[in-house]
Amino acid sequence: MQKVVGIFIFILFMLYSNALQAQMNIPAQKEEKPRTFYIAIGTNRSFYSKSDIRLKSSAHPAFDFTLENVRGKDDEGLDFSQGAPQYSYALGYYNYKKNWGIEFNFDHIKYYILQSQPVRMQGTINGHNYETDTLINPDFVQLEHSDGANYALLKWMKWKPLLQDKNGVKVLNLLFKAGAGPVIPKTNTTIMGKHRDDRYNITGYVIVLEGGLRYNISKLLFAEANAKGAFANYSHFLIADGWGSQQWFGLHMALLIGVQISSK
Repeated sequence: MQKVVGIFIFILFMLYSNALQAQMNIPAQKEEKPRTFYIAIGTNRSFYSKSDIRLKSSAHPAFDFTLENVRGKDDEGLDFSQGAPQYSYALGYYNYKKNWGIEFNFDHIKYYILQSQPVRMQGTINGHNYETDTLINPDFVQLEHSDGANYALLKWMKWKPLLQDKNGVKVLNLLFKAGAGPVIPKTNTTIMGKHRDDRYNITGYVIVLEGGLRYNISKLLFAEANAKGAFANYSHFLIADGWGSQQWFGLHMALLIGVQISSK
């Protein structure tokens, strides 16, 4: 994670340095500022807190237990070896006169339980009570939101101009965004030999706070680097003959390239 964060900070620094080379102050605001519509796409990395995972099934072997403080990881961004890589896209509108905007953002993130990790298990299996330390292994639990733990977000945002060239083309903006929306995972599980590769389902919600930098390469093109903190609640994802739930805090970093159109 430290390497990824270091690269992300370096990219933010390069965006700022590139804009700083314009050697210009931000000009006085005009009375009427344009509106901007944009679309962007890119890749992301995700880091997850430990989470408690509850799994419940009524069919044999019947169980209802919780695995505590489970660690998980993402798919490391642009990895094509397991289907579509992790990607993000955004569609947005910003009104300079009112100094706020809205954005729809979809993050195709992935989550895999780490195998061979010790965890605490509490609950029942076939009517027997358990409260013990155990080891996650493929014969016991495999769980992944590998076709996406997907966030679908509607966000409110503000931009703060930092730097601008003489022609108003190369603008560096500081971004602040806040939003929420449903989580739409496609979960693949094998629990004690019972397998289910599920369809996409709305299974809960996510709340995010986000910050970043946006650099206008030209009047048409821009690059954006952002990081968001998220609380995600997957309250009812489906497994074979049952369901599961988990919550996590996530740190998600994205790099995007986009096209924008401005009008008065």
